[in-house]
Amino acid sequence: MKIDLQTVQTRQTAMKTSPPARTAQPAASDEEQRLREKCREFEAILLQKMVEVMQGNTGLFGQGVQGDFFRGMFAEYLAKELAQNPGLGLTESIMRALSERANGRTNEQTNERTN
Repeated sequence: MKIDLQTVQTRQTAMKTSPPARTAQPAASDEEQRLREKCREFEAILLQKMVEVMQGNTGLFGQGVQGDFFRGMFAEYLAKELAQNPGLGLTESIMRALSERANGRTNEQTNERTN
């Protein structure tokens, strides 16, 4: 394979003088990733409340302040584990609803501008 020195120099010069390409896509995926994480956290909180109600006053962790403390920690841990992939599917449902709502607002704003 023959390498043309002039072509290499031309490409190097172009790379040095041209501005870097903007990458809007990774920023959007970062934003989507943050939203997905917040939806997952919301699912975990909802599951935690459900687990706490289901546990009631079981004697598993004893009575008193310490029992309440460990019961709450257990409910939080269990809820976070349940919310991980695939979870109950609430994360995806919330993401879908939020994106539909955002797209609806965008479409409404576009229609208002054109009218």
